[in-house]
Parts: sequence; C-alpha cells; structure tokens
Amino acid sequence: MNKITCPVCDYLVDAVGFPVKDYSVSGEIFEICTCPQCTFAFTQPQPEPSVIGKYYQTTDYVSHSDTKKGLVNRLYHIVRKKNTTDKLALINHFAKKFASLPASLLDVGCGTGYFLSVCRQGGWQVEGVEVSTVARQTAEQRVGQIVYSSLEALMSTGKLFDVITLWHVFEHLHDINASFLQLSQLLKPQGVLILALPNLASADALHYKELWAAYDVPRHLSHFNPTSLRRLVEKHNMTIEQILPMKMDAYYVSMLSEMLKNVKGGGHHKGLLHRLAIQSKGKKGRQLFKFNLYN
Repeated sequence: MNKITCPVCDYLVDAVGFPVKDYSVSGEIFEICTCPQCTFAFTQPQPEPSVIGKYYQTTDYVSHSDTKKGLVNRLYHIVRKKNTTDKLALINHFAKKFASLPASLLDVGCGTGYFLSVCRQGGWQVEGVEVSTVARQTAEQRVGQIVYSSLEALMSTGKLFDVITLWHVFEHLHDINASFLQLSQLLKPQGVLILALPNLASADALHYKELWAAYDVPRHLSHFNPTSLRRLVEKHNMTIEQILPMKMDAYYVSMLSEMLKNVKGGGHHKGLLHRLAIQSKGKKGRQLFKFNLYN
C-alpha cells in the first residue's frame, strides 16, 4: 500500500480514502485521504500543475469566466455581491490598526478582479495574483493595473502588504507549506492573512458525504478543518486570531450539494431548506471560515 507524507504533521498516510467524483468537468473518480494523526485530508491522485488546468476548462467555472448563464451562476453573482460587502467591511476593520494609510492589500487568486476593484474604490492600495490567463486579463481591464501571474513574480518586486486575502484559493495550491512560507514573507510586521476555506468538519460535509460540493475534486487538493489548519499555522509560527463564518457561501454550497443529488423539482430549494433547518437548530452547520493569521 502506498504511503504519502502528510504535509501538515509529516505522518505517513495510506493513499487510500473514500471516492468522490468530479461532477464539474471530467467525471473522473478521486479519493479523499485523511491523516489519522492531524485530521488533514487531501485529494488523490493530485494532477500535476502542468496538467491540472484542463480540470478548470469549463464556462461553469464562474470565478474565471464571469458568466451569468444558468441558475447556479446567477446565484453565484448574488452571493458574490453580498460577500464582497462583508469582505470589505472586514478588511476595513483591520485597516484601523495600520500606521500608514492607505493600507495595502494583496488578493491571491483574484479571479476576474471584482473584489480588487471594490477594494481599490474603497481607498486600498491593491495588487492581485491570478494564474488563469483569461481571468487575469479580465481583472487587469477591470482594475486598470497589472495583475501578477504568480507569487514568485510578485515577490521579485519586494512589495509587502498589510493584508493578504485568499478567498477559496488555498485549497487549490499544490505545495501548502511553500505557499504558506511565501505568504508570510509578503506580509508586513503585524500584517493579517485571511483565508476562506471549506470546513471538512461541518454539518453539511457530514450530511452530504461524497456529494458535498465543497470537495470539488480535483481542483480542491487540500481539505481542512479548524484542527488541521491550526496545526499548519502553528507549524509556520503564526497564530489564528479569529474564525468567522461565511453564511452566504454556506447557503450557496448547500444548494450545489443538493443539486448534485439530482432531486427533481429544483434541488437548490431543498438545499436552502436544509440550511435553514441547520440554522434553526442552533448549529453552526457547514461553514466556510475566514482564518485571520498574524505574524
């Protein structure tokens, strides 16, 4: 049986997990393997960086295409507008602690630049990183400035940032330790790193099992819960300052998960009812967390 070294705790993990299908693009089956020591989970096999791009080649990948075709993509834009307002309020809260204003922001995986544009209009000095050529070109047109193709390209400029955000991006990265090191090097002293991630220990993950839309294999390579993320953060000498829910994203993914079950009559409505049921029982439910990390 093949063994894989856990990138969080270095434990040797069996490369066998439970099967999850790529419903978005390829129809291929992947496995979610879990480290028994730190509870970090990862997708296997993981497509190499040179070939993983084909798993993003669909107009339904709305964060890259900005399409509004279809119900799911229209819902995405509604959620994005509300989430962007909440995100801006969050980083504005942190801006009060920085000595020099305007504060500087780096958005990694900025997609088509919607969040960057709103932040720039809100008085932030912004930079973006986006690996998708099509999305990057759209972002540059939207923001009116260059968007970098990689963290390495940005690091060569010597720029440092008060706030770095990765909204549902970190789980896509191949080498989480190297990426974490790069991000910490790009932060100013007392800078804030904000990660939005699916929560593997959420009620929705347990409810939908292999149909939980936030597995999104093989685009999501890593799968965290608060325990495993804390282990990774502490490994890099940083501290989780705060954990917050992203409720609109939770509703959105609940609807996507329900639709994967092919329920006739509009699965998205059942997903909404499931989410409301969780909330009414006083549970936190499936949540996408913002992790605020300080040097």
